[in-house]
Amino acid sequence: MKSFGGLFERICSLENLHEAAAKARKRKTRKGYVEDFGLRCEREIAGLQRVLLAGGYRPGAYREFRIFDPRERLISAAPFRDRVVHHALCNVLDPLLSRRFIYDSYSCQKGKGTGLGRERCRAFTNRYRYVLKADVQKYFQSVDHALLLEKLARVIRCARTVDLCRRIIDSSRDTEIAPVYFPGDDLFAPHGRARGLPIGNLTSQLWANYYLDGLDHFIKEELRAPAYARYTDDFLLWSDDKGFLHEARVRIAGELEKVRLLLHPRKTRVQTTACGVPFLGFRFFPGRAPRVLGEVKRRFEKRARRQAGAIRAGTLERAEANRSAAGWRVFAAYGNSRGLWGHYRREGFGA
Repeated sequence: MKSFGGLFERICSLENLHEAAAKARKRKTRKGYVEDFGLRCEREIAGLQRVLLAGGYRPGAYREFRIFDPRERLISAAPFRDRVVHHALCNVLDPLLSRRFIYDSYSCQKGKGTGLGRERCRAFTNRYRYVLKADVQKYFQSVDHALLLEKLARVIRCARTVDLCRRIIDSSRDTEIAPVYFPGDDLFAPHGRARGLPIGNLTSQLWANYYLDGLDHFIKEELRAPAYARYTDDFLLWSDDKGFLHEARVRIAGELEKVRLLLHPRKTRVQTTACGVPFLGFRFFPGRAPRVLGEVKRRFEKRARRQAGAIRAGTLERAEANRSAAGWRVFAAYGNSRGLWGHYRREGFGA
C-alpha cells in the first residue's frame, strides 16, 4: 500500500486554509458566526495557521441536537473554526484515500454520489435474480478509534497529520450504545475502547467511507462478487446463485468482526430482485421504473403538511415552500412518481 508524507505543511498552508474557509461558508453565509469569521477572515486564518503549526490546536466543544427524520439521530455540530480545519484536512487527504476506493463505492466522492449509485443498482437489478441487502448496525456510533487510526497511519506517513486526525477523532466518542464483545475480547476490552464518529463532521464522512474500504476489496477480490455497490454502510451484492449470497453473508459478518462491526440483523437479508431492491431512496425492480420508498414518501407528506401549516400561520413564504417542493420533485422524477403531488396540489403550492 502506497503511503504519503509531507502532508502537514500542505494542510496548514494559507492557500489551503482560505479554500477550506470558503467551503465551510458555502450555503451558510447568513449565520451570525459565519459572518463574524468572514469579517475577520485574514486574522482568523493566520491565527489558525499559527496554532496548527505550533501543535497547539485542540478541537472545541460540539453543539449537539437530535433529529427525528427519518429516525432519531444525534447530530454533532463543530465550532466553525474546527469546520475550517476539517475542510483543510479533507482537501489534502481525500485525493489520497479515494484513490484506494473501488469503482462501486459511491459515497462522498467527486463524480459519483447517489445518482451513479442508483444507476448501478438499476443495471445490476435488471441483470441478476437475487440480491444480498446488507447494512451495518449503528455504523457511525461503532467505528473504533484505534482501528481507524491504524488504517489511516498505513497511508499517512506524516506524524503531525496523524496526530491532527487523532485529535479530531478523539474529540467525540459514543457512550449511548451498549458495549459489544468480539472474539478475543476479555471482560474489560469493550469498555476500554473509544468508538464513534460524530454525524455532522466532514471528516466523519471521509473516514467512514475509508473504514469499510477493506471490506470492499474483500468482497471484490476474495469473494469475487459479480456485482456489488456500497453507499457508506448500506451495501448490496447481486448474483444468480442464492447459495453464494448466503455464504457471502457469513463471510462478510466475519470480516466486519475484524473491525469490530456487526451486520444489522433485521436489515440484512437475501431476497429475489423481483421483490424490489431498496437503495438510496428508491425501490428497484427488474425491467421496471424504480419507485420512491414508502418511508421517503411519508417524510415528504409530513413536510408538506408542516409547510402548509407554516404558510397559513405566516411563518413561511410560499415561494420558499415551492423551492423545497421543486427539489423534491427533481429527486422523485428519477422513478415512477405519479400520484406523489396530490397533497401539495391540495394545499395550493409546489405545482
